[in-house]
Amino acid sequence: MVTAKFLHREIREKGGAYGGGAKLSHNGIFAFYSYRDPNSVATLTTFGKVAEWVKSGEFTQQDIDEAKLAVFAAVDAPVAPSDKGMDHFLYGISDKMKQEHREQLFAVEKNNLMEAASKYLAVGKRTRGVAILGPENADIAKDPTWVQR
Repeated sequence: MVTAKFLHREIREKGGAYGGGAKLSHNGIFAFYSYRDPNSVATLTTFGKVAEWVKSGEFTQQDIDEAKLAVFAAVDAPVAPSDKGMDHFLYGISDKMKQEHREQLFAVEKNNLMEAASKYLAVGKRTRGVAILGPENADIAKDPTWVQR
């Protein structure tokens, strides 16, 4: 939902990046990204505004339902026979755990998203790292807090 309803508008439509979004990995790392972004430093500021946007509740139940459809498209995607059992082998995720996760996702409501943003994304509640990959960036070159390699 953050990708479709906030970051797309801010990063792609206003900022001119080819794309960007947010994702959650198997190991629980929540990450923001953009690519081919002419305003990468401004995009970092936009990433910092995500928690406030979610906590404000400026989204509808329809927005949540559409986001759930996108999530379930990935969660319920067909699994190749050669990959069956791989989540259990690599991550210790059983079929029972997958089903419980599906049920939890289905039950998500607006207040759950707002609470999660406060708990995990708010200032002082997160650990973060930042990297910008690409050609030389004039804004970063002027800022002594950045390490360039």
